[in-house]
Amino acid sequence: MSEEKIILNIGGIKYETFRSTLTTQPETLLGTIFQDRNEYFKYLVNGTEYFFDRNGKAFYYIMEFYRTGKLLWPIETKESQVTYQQLEEELEYFQINRAKKNSSLTLKTAINTIDRFLSSLEQLIISHYVNFNNGIFLEIQRNNNDQLDSRLIPFREYAYDILSNMEKQIEKHLVHTFSELELKWNCYNYNYSFVINITLSSPLEMLLKSENSQAHIVFTQAPTNTSDEKIILNVGGKKYETFKSTLVAQPETLLGTMFQDRNNCMLHPINGNEYFFDRNSEAFYYIMEFYQTGKHTWPTESGKVTWKQLEEELDYFQIPFKKSTAISSSTLKTARDNCNNIILGFERLILRCCYYLINYIKLEIKNYGIRVIDDINSNRRLNDLKILQMFCSSEFEYPETRIILENIEEHIGNNLVERFSDLGLKWKSDRANYEEYLVITISFSFENVYENFN
Repeated sequence: MSEEKIILNIGGIKYETFRSTLTTQPETLLGTIFQDRNEYFKYLVNGTEYFFDRNGKAFYYIMEFYRTGKLLWPIETKESQVTYQQLEEELEYFQINRAKKNSSLTLKTAINTIDRFLSSLEQLIISHYVNFNNGIFLEIQRNNNDQLDSRLIPFREYAYDILSNMEKQIEKHLVHTFSELELKWNCYNYNYSFVINITLSSPLEMLLKSENSQAHIVFTQAPTNTSDEKIILNVGGKKYETFKSTLVAQPETLLGTMFQDRNNCMLHPINGNEYFFDRNSEAFYYIMEFYQTGKHTWPTESGKVTWKQLEEELDYFQIPFKKSTAISSSTLKTARDNCNNIILGFERLILRCCYYLINYIKLEIKNYGIRVIDDINSNRRLNDLKILQMFCSSEFEYPETRIILENIEEHIGNNLVERFSDLGLKWKSDRANYEEYLVITISFSFENVYENFN
């Protein structure tokens, strides 16, 4: 017999869940209400929908508590839509503090702060690595930490205290988490200041090694069976569509086991081919990525889904994973994509130069983008360069472009020289104004074009 599904309308945002999920926490407001079938009718607005005039965004974390039994706190940044104070008010209203009377909420809050600090350090390391920077320098002072990286700014008041008490544990955690990227941590305490040097293996060497090790592998994709059964997975109210064969291709996981033919009698669809799971709908995006690609995709930026929440869902859906391997593969994939996108951008720029029969272009690489330099003073060329400048402004608008070019411009240049060998392309880079910014000169010849033109 299928369970009773309930829709909670919290300030206009709707959450779908099972009544049994709520009653597993009987001392909370919702646990109490939905135990007494007569009591919860006063909130009934439409069929199985119940309205509560509360903070709909903060309720995301309340719902996580009912599903996992754990308080998974938000990452508070400038972009945060939910503050700790707002969440505490909602916890109080839904009587979750009282339900956790056997454990200290203040202790959990302190543990959560340390978890968030570790998570921010991990994100900081990844953000440098995907831009091909494998050396990170940090200085964390007892006072005056206003110049910290933006990811660590929320901890500027107590980062020093965390390091003072847990520096060795932090080192152990990061070395383990980034073991496949060979992280090394050197930390020194000088006069109320921690000086930290973090180094990792070369991103470029790791990518080249990865490509070489897979060069002999031939990837094949099974032909799509047009008669394959389509399945709708309703996860916490958000629907994902997939094929049954996609799920059973991972037979050792929860969904892979459920949708085996031998278990058909155990399935309880709620609407034809739709199946409801009372889990985190946002985190399920990454679960679905695993089923579709066979690879773990790891969140690389602070957002609605934290790493801890994703680990909870991976565990629930019985998907085996090793965090160090998942982070390594996901980080290297992002680094590869970043590199390839810049190479593709330069390929497009060169093709536009060919369109205007321009065989020489000089570029300044600065924080705010790439500037085309006119050092020939030709009126016709000036008009063409304005068009190329517009292209560069849109194609290379991100500050990461400068960082990546500063770290691996030689690799990018060699790639383009090989790609446009028929034009005899030359790539030259120099530092200007005492290394304040990079200057790249690209030149090539149209001789082959002229000679072979019929």
